[in-house]
Amino acid sequence: MERILVSMDCLSWGWDALSRAISLSGRIEAKVYALLVMPPSTGEACEVKAAKTCGGALKRLENLVRAARSDNVQIECVVSEGDYEEEVSRFVERKRVTLVIVERPDEKDPLSERKLARIRRMQHRISCRVELVRPRKQHPEQRRNQPS
Repeated sequence: MERILVSMDCLSWGWDALSRAISLSGRIEAKVYALLVMPPSTGEACEVKAAKTCGGALKRLENLVRAARSDNVQIECVVSEGDYEEEVSRFVERKRVTLVIVERPDEKDPLSERKLARIRRMQHRISCRVELVRPRKQHPEQRRNQPS
């Protein structure tokens, strides 16, 4: 069975990457992992920290996972803490992931070059395919109603 990982953090949620993974999983009978990597600890439990730091976006992730499960998608949401590249490469190795899907940063994002460099470094550390998904263009009204 194929194993697809969608890696996210509070700066790069990757909703379109998650949507792509869920859609693909139905066609190729794959298990999907949504990995949310939080920055290193300040003493709080990771899940509590995720809820405080990411707020409504974490709730949206939980709702998307619940909806995917109701459509018979094998999906698991994992919250991890530490260095993004290290956590992703460790997860890929531990779960024997066969495809990582990451959302390409928007060119208008002031951090896009830094995010792309991080994705490239990650690609060199893992032993599976990496697919970059370009975010869909959104109507301004949709953008306004999304959690950041």
